[in-house]
Amino acid sequence: MRITTPTEPGLIRIFRFFVMAETIAFSFVPFGEWLFTGQISQFYRDPFYYIFLQALFLSIYLSIPWLQRKLRSLYLLIALFVAVLIPPIIVNIDLTIRFMSGQGIEMYRLWALLPLLMIALVPAAWQYDFQKVFIVNTGLGIIDGFYLIFLYGGFDTNLLMPLFAIFIRVLTLNLVALMITELMATQREQRRDLMRANLRLSQQALVQDQLAVSRERNRLARELHDTLAHTLSGLTVQLEAIHTIMETEQQEVKDMLQKALSTARNGLEETRRALKALRAEPLEDLGLQLALQNLVANIQARAHLDIHLNLSDHSIAFTQDEEQMVYRITQEALENIVHHAKAKNVWIELIQESGISVLNIRDDGTGFDVSILNKKNDRLGLKGMQERAEMLNARLEIDSQPGKGTLIQLKLRN
Repeated sequence: MRITTPTEPGLIRIFRFFVMAETIAFSFVPFGEWLFTGQISQFYRDPFYYIFLQALFLSIYLSIPWLQRKLRSLYLLIALFVAVLIPPIIVNIDLTIRFMSGQGIEMYRLWALLPLLMIALVPAAWQYDFQKVFIVNTGLGIIDGFYLIFLYGGFDTNLLMPLFAIFIRVLTLNLVALMITELMATQREQRRDLMRANLRLSQQALVQDQLAVSRERNRLARELHDTLAHTLSGLTVQLEAIHTIMETEQQEVKDMLQKALSTARNGLEETRRALKALRAEPLEDLGLQLALQNLVANIQARAHLDIHLNLSDHSIAFTQDEEQMVYRITQEALENIVHHAKAKNVWIELIQESGISVLNIRDDGTGFDVSILNKKNDRLGLKGMQERAEMLNARLEIDSQPGKGTLIQLKLRN
């Protein structure tokens, strides 16, 4: 068994409960013997007394947290080996002694191994896969069967029932193990699905937080631009006008005015610098996927377009320049659609196919004559988009016809 497998939650506690129940059950044997016979000496000569000691040892062993921290995965493995190997060894030793003394095989001792091994089977099947548990159960059954045949000196009809008992034991243990391992596999898969769902929820919450912060920063930047920056800009214009028409002999006033004008200009420059720093840079702050989602949300709110965004589930490895190219081409294409296409729907897709990253931007607008790309009066910025793609060895294709919408496709080899 692979000892590096992390122990399933709650497994040690359940195993300890089973072993303690076994210990308590065996402790009633001498009590019952004393109750019915008046003495308990027989119990100490019975092999099940040693199985009782094994169960008592396991109860103590599984109740020491320090050992679990020290031994880690070996902790459970040692307990399972003791629970699986000791009972068959004790029973086989007892069978050997009885056979040598001329006594027959007591069938109840063979059948008694079934519930004893079931105690170890539950945690083993809980922790490990069916193949490992099957090998252990079947291997023990084969060893026990061959040992009985060896003990008899060959196959004998008297062995039919003991061998059948061993076969039923192996079959029962393996069927129960199969059921437990299947249930645990289902539970583990459900646990993984739950973890993935929680991770997606956490990522979505993070995305919403980042988008909220980005939008708030942009809102503050717009507010300051529309108030403080416009005020300083107007003040600068007025001071320049006063400075121009003021008479030259009022030199002292003119110097003070020049100083005020310089202060206003510096204030306006600092305000613009602060606004630029405050305004969220989409790619730096959010990454490409979040930046595209934010761009789409802003365009939809402004232009009332239905934009269907489909991004690859797996993160595509772009360089910083490639991310800028993808983002700017998408931004330019959306602005063209808003101002010129008269579209109602836009489909944006960023996927990876056979080592090639593909960006598709399609709309159901009026379309245009692609031949305008060859003209100098390109008002749609399409040449700039093509030049931006060519700088990074990417391929930009534009397919459009009047009345049939437009498809812009960017292909970039990774």
